[in-house]
Amino acid sequence: MTQWINELVTWLETTSVHQTMQTVEWAVPAVQTIHILAIAAVFASSLALSLRTLQLAGSDWSPAQWGRRLDGWIGWGLAVLLVSGVTMICGEPARSLNNFLFQTKMLLLLVAIALFLALSRSVRGLVQPEQRTPGGVRLLAILLVSVWIAIIICGRWIAYT
Repeated sequence: MTQWINELVTWLETTSVHQTMQTVEWAVPAVQTIHILAIAAVFASSLALSLRTLQLAGSDWSPAQWGRRLDGWIGWGLAVLLVSGVTMICGEPARSLNNFLFQTKMLLLLVAIALFLALSRSVRGLVQPEQRTPGGVRLLAILLVSVWIAIIICGRWIAYT
C-alpha cells in the first residue's frame, strides 16, 4: 500500500490544485475554514438528530421529522467536506496520505456515514413525537456522535504529527 500511496502523492504534487494551494497565500486558510464550517454543520446536525433519537431534545417533533429536516444539512455538509478535504489533500499530499491519524480519520468517516445512513433509515418509522425509540436505534445515535467526536479529534491531531 505504501508504494501506491507514494505514487499518488507524486502525482498529486504535479496537479494545478497542489500548485495553487502552495502558492496562493489565502488558499489554505480559506479551504480549512470551509472544511471546519462543514464539519460543524454535519456534527451539529448529527448531534441534533441523535439527541432527538435519545429523547433528550426536540420532543415537539418526531424523530422522522427531525431526520427529514437534517438529512439535507448532513448530505450537503458531507459533499462540502469531500471537496474541501480533497483540496487540502492536494495541497499537502505527503503530509496527509502518509499520516496514520489521517488514515484513521478516513476510516472513521466511512463508519460515520454508515451509522448516519442506518440511523436515518431507522428513524423514518418513528413518526409520532411521543413514540419510544428502540434500544438499537438509541445505540446508533450514541455511536454516531462518538465517531464524529473521534473524527474531530483526529483532524486536530493531524496538524501536530
